[in-house]
Amino acid sequence: MKPLLSSTSRQRLVQVLGLALIALAFHAMLSAVVLVASLVLLQMNITPDLPWISSVQQDLYMRATRSIWQNQANCVVFDDELIYKPKIGTCQFNNPEFKTTLNFSAEGRFTGGKPAGPGIAVIGDSHAMGWGVQDEETFAAGLQKLSGRPVYNLAVSSYGTVREVLRLEKSGLLDKVDTIVIQYCNNDLPENRRGQITGIDENRKKFEKITQGEKSFSGLLRMIRKTYSFAFSFPFKRMKTKAAKPPEDFSPHYAPLMAVLASHASLKNKRVLIFYSNGNRRQFRAFPTGRDKLLPNVEFIDMSLDAGDFYRLDDHLTAAGHRKVAEGILRAIRQ
Repeated sequence: MKPLLSSTSRQRLVQVLGLALIALAFHAMLSAVVLVASLVLLQMNITPDLPWISSVQQDLYMRATRSIWQNQANCVVFDDELIYKPKIGTCQFNNPEFKTTLNFSAEGRFTGGKPAGPGIAVIGDSHAMGWGVQDEETFAAGLQKLSGRPVYNLAVSSYGTVREVLRLEKSGLLDKVDTIVIQYCNNDLPENRRGQITGIDENRKKFEKITQGEKSFSGLLRMIRKTYSFAFSFPFKRMKTKAAKPPEDFSPHYAPLMAVLASHASLKNKRVLIFYSNGNRRQFRAFPTGRDKLLPNVEFIDMSLDAGDFYRLDDHLTAAGHRKVAEGILRAIRQ
C-alpha cells in the first residue's frame, strides 16, 4: 500500500509542526513577560498607551489590584438599613490613576461653603460620589459653583436607587432642597428589582464581608491564571474582526426605577432629574429624554458621555467628565 505522504512531505510536516511549537512556546513566554511587566508598571502607577500591556493592566486592575472605596474600614461605618454609609471625617482613597482625599459630613461629601437659597440634592453611586476625584472636582461641587445654589452630595459607592433615596430621606435635608439629581448606573437594576431593605442581622453580615477586604491565596492564583489566559489570547482576539458590542437596552431598567421613585411620597413635590453614567463605552440604548409620562416631576437627561470623560483603567469619571456633567445638569435646571 502506497503511503499517504512521501518521505519529503513527512519531513516538511515535522519541520512545520516543530516551528509551530517553537512559536507557541515563544508566544507563551512573551505573554508571561507582558503579564509581569504590566503588573510591575501598574504598581509603579505607569499606564503606557500600548494596546497589549494596557489591556492586560486593565484586566489585572479590575480583577485584583483595584482598591474599592467601601471595602476600606476607615471610610465607612455600619448602618442598619443602608448596610454602610460614609464615615464622618476624612478618608484617603488611592489607585494608580488617582490619589484622592474625601471629606464627609452629615450633609454628604464636601462641596464647599453653602450659599443661601433652595438646595439641590445629588444621589447616586460611586460616579456621583466622586470616585477618583477630589472634593472640589465632583460634579456636585461644580454644580454648586455654577448655579450659586447649595448642593448636597449624598451619593455613595455601590448604592442602587433604593438605598440612594433612603439615604436622602434619612439625611434630614429634604426640606432644604427642591431639586434632586439622580445618577443612574446599569448595576442599580438588581437592587431596584428587589426593592425591599434586608434585616439588620443580614446587613451586619454583609457589612463585615464588605469591609474584610482580604483576598485568599487560592483566589490570587485563580486571578493570575485568568489574567495570563487573557494576556495569551489577546493578540489573537485583536486579529478577529467582529461587530462592536451593542449598547445595553435601558427598557428593562425603566419600570423598576420608576417603581422605586413612585413608592416615595417625599419625592412627589420635588423636581427630579435623572442621567446615567455606566462607565467607559457602556452606553444605554433607548434611554429616554425629557419629562416622564408617568411621573411628570421626573425628567431624563442624556449627557452623551464618551471615552474622554472616563479614566482609561478605572472606568469612572475624570475631573473633566465631572465638569461636563455639572454643565449638563445646569442647562437642564435652567430650562
